[in-house]
Amino acid sequence: FYHPQNFTAYGGFAPFGFLGIFSAIPLAMFAFGGIRVIPDYAEEVKDHKVLDKAIIYTVIGQTLVYVLFAVAFVASIDWKGLGFTPGNWASLSSIPGNPFIEIASTSDAPSLLLLLAIIIGVIGPFVTGYIYMGGGMRILFAMARSKYITEKMKELNEYSVPLWALIIFAIVSALVVYISAPVPTIYGLISDSVVAGYIGFSAAPVALVSLKKQGKLKEFIPFSEVFAPLAFIFASLIIFWSGWPSVPYAVLLLVIISIVFSVIYKIKENVKNALWYIGYIVSLLIMTYIGSDGALNIINFYYSTAIVAVLGIIFYVIGVYSRLKE
Repeated sequence: FYHPQNFTAYGGFAPFGFLGIFSAIPLAMFAFGGIRVIPDYAEEVKDHKVLDKAIIYTVIGQTLVYVLFAVAFVASIDWKGLGFTPGNWASLSSIPGNPFIEIASTSDAPSLLLLLAIIIGVIGPFVTGYIYMGGGMRILFAMARSKYITEKMKELNEYSVPLWALIIFAIVSALVVYISAPVPTIYGLISDSVVAGYIGFSAAPVALVSLKKQGKLKEFIPFSEVFAPLAFIFASLIIFWSGWPSVPYAVLLLVIISIVFSVIYKIKENVKNALWYIGYIVSLLIMTYIGSDGALNIINFYYSTAIVAVLGIIFYVIGVYSRLKE
């Protein structure tokens, strides 16, 4: 079921140019988001020297898998079978749920191939949720250890599992999924979650450099003053390129979580040190709204991308300057 003309016809290799490539990066970064599972579960590792190798090998392996995945997708597109005009790439975004299931069900493929696609389509989100439930449980456990939330979350059962953290995270996750993303739009929830993850991740480079300036990082991180701002800028661009309405959904999720922690757990210390981060999120929200990926489309893609990069530099500097002095 190979259609080689899909790679050369209908606009060639990159029918939307760099705009299309940049717009696809948030989805590509979701593919590489699995790397974070390694540090999430790294606490039990006896030899920490294996972690850098694990990350490098994982990146190489993911690259090979997802390139093959992309080639298989493009090659298998049967435009007429899907009911789309040949070459109308934008129409593919209207495929509900898993595109491989749609392709297998509309082509002349044997029923066994459709069954395989359905099995993978179910297992994929399940495994993602299963792994991240473990990661989320560990975050609640760490927050309890840091005395941000109730110590109930750090109680271990006979198998050394923080059971209450697991139960609470599972219940909250299930509610979020069923309210915001009924099947088959669960794939959309995964994309929105990636945006929320990068909004949270963007604070990490600022925090690490701040710790280094405070003298709390004993290990020397080579070129951290170069890589940290670049990481912050690229995280900002990935958020922006995710477009509207993924960004406001992610921001709303973070606002709700922030309110819960500030009201229930009374976390109100050092608010002034976090004002830069609030302003940063608001600026990204505005740029997503007025940029080419937004609701108004006032500023073209390349100019708005440049503006977000400049904002990234500005907020990075302010963030490091706003750090706690001790």
